[in-house]
Amino acid sequence: MSTPALYRRAVRRETHSPRSTLAIAIAIILALVLAWLGTESVLAAIGQPALLVAPKDIVTAVLTAATAPAPLLVAIGAVAAIIGLVLIVLSLAPARQGRRGSIADRTAAVVDDRVIAQSLARVASYAGDIDPSQVSVSVGARSARVDVTPTSGRRVDQREIQQAVDAEVASYDYRPALRAKVRVSSKGTVA
Repeated sequence: MSTPALYRRAVRRETHSPRSTLAIAIAIILALVLAWLGTESVLAAIGQPALLVAPKDIVTAVLTAATAPAPLLVAIGAVAAIIGLVLIVLSLAPARQGRRGSIADRTAAVVDDRVIAQSLARVASYAGDIDPSQVSVSVGARSARVDVTPTSGRRVDQREIQQAVDAEVASYDYRPALRAKVRVSSKGTVA
């Protein structure tokens, strides 16, 4: 495997979460259900009382389900459809962690989104000449939102902060790339 391909694979592995937790949880649930059904079948075969429901009662309930009230059947079908839809979405949706990767000629780097948020908060704080505690940054999949709360009685130049934050974001070579949006609160804090 070539070095760039190895770096891409390593960065992808670090920036996307595995779906093994979901697969293991579903496997455990299915194993428990099958173990319960097996236990109930063995108990029925040796003539012992059922733990929860006898297999004969389960089969009878399934075969007579068509005679159940329609709203009950619709509710059961809707719940089953929602569970199925959730599992399909979870299996197909990108499982992105809060990290970004960068690949250079001889290195690969992975940076946590919290580090990027702290960096943008520091830049916005310096550009707006405000206390760092008055800047809040949230980093999403493709965007960063910088919320600035000015000190009461002092004007903050939103355009200047936006330019500084944009310059900082442009200096990053991470994938996926970010777009930053600065918002200045209309309410201030007391210094």
